[in-house]
Amino acid sequence: MFAAPFSVNAYGDMKFGAVRKATYRAPYPDGDIRHVSDIAVTGTGRLLVGSAADAGDDGPFDSAVNDAGRLTVRTDGSVALSIRQNRDSLEQFKGYKVEAVDCLPGGGPALLGTDDENAGGSVSTSGLCR
Repeated sequence: MFAAPFSVNAYGDMKFGAVRKATYRAPYPDGDIRHVSDIAVTGTGRLLVGSAADAGDDGPFDSAVNDAGRLTVRTDGSVALSIRQNRDSLEQFKGYKVEAVDCLPGGGPALLGTDDENAGGSVSTSGLCR
């Protein structure tokens, strides 16, 4: 994972600051896994990472949303990216491929989107962002 401060000045010029890098390996699922299929950052800086196993267009699929660590913006504007070493899945989804994780503003629920290829897709909510 990579993180960097980002700013836009009054003229619309964009600038990235120093990049921080960290390696992340999901604890679940197993097999042909995409360790990071999506990332959401909660209002407190917690990193929620969707991880998915995809054996092809007909599955089988498995996925999880994991507490991967924390993103912190320091008082000088730089960012700190810390990855949890001992992590468990917050939720596991057997038979589904969660590839979208988003936290609604104001501490609302998480939106989780699946892309189960030939089996279609779905959107559900979870209390993970609180």
